[in-house]
Amino acid sequence: MRRHEVRISLPEGIYGITTRGWGFSHESSAQLLLEAGVRIIQYREKGSTTADMVFTAKKLKEICQSYGAVFIVNDRVDVAYASEADGVHLGHEDLPISVAREILGGAVIGASASSIDEGLAAERAGATYIGAGSIFPSSTKPEEGLLGLEGLKRLLTSVKLPVYAIGGIKLEHVKLLKGLGVRGVAVISAIFSARDPREEAKRFVSEWMSS
Repeated sequence: MRRHEVRISLPEGIYGITTRGWGFSHESSAQLLLEAGVRIIQYREKGSTTADMVFTAKKLKEICQSYGAVFIVNDRVDVAYASEADGVHLGHEDLPISVAREILGGAVIGASASSIDEGLAAERAGATYIGAGSIFPSSTKPEEGLLGLEGLKRLLTSVKLPVYAIGGIKLEHVKLLKGLGVRGVAVISAIFSARDPREEAKRFVSEWMSS
């Protein structure tokens, strides 16, 4: 096997992102998502030290392994490497995809894209998948980065990589987005701000599977 051959199969469906909001820890939010049937989890943390991030990432990796789920670290190639994560998701201000590939070898490398040009650039650079958005305005994705449904449709016909949609996605959007051909949908606030986040996560998983 070549060093840079990606070895992980990317799950379809709900792309879970951990949070320390709404009274959750990263570990408890990951556990909730996994119990609901989510099989790809991203660890997103902006305010911890590198040492703390590696410690938490290692715990999350173990939790994900117990469910047979893919574990991705947001932004931080060093944390992904140190925790032996399945991959990393990179934004525009993070380490270049080509450099991350040299460090992580055959790991999954996701890349954010809010335009066709960014999606094509990520594909050429060696990304494994694209996180496309924002599809709808949201508190975590500013409106100036809005891709929208029409932009998503154009992106899907322009790239060969799997695409996960992100940004303002609610339960009623799942069927529409799946019908467009996305690999999955990334959800944070619509699940964790719900009265019963565990049941809401189950609803998202069920909606995807029944669509």
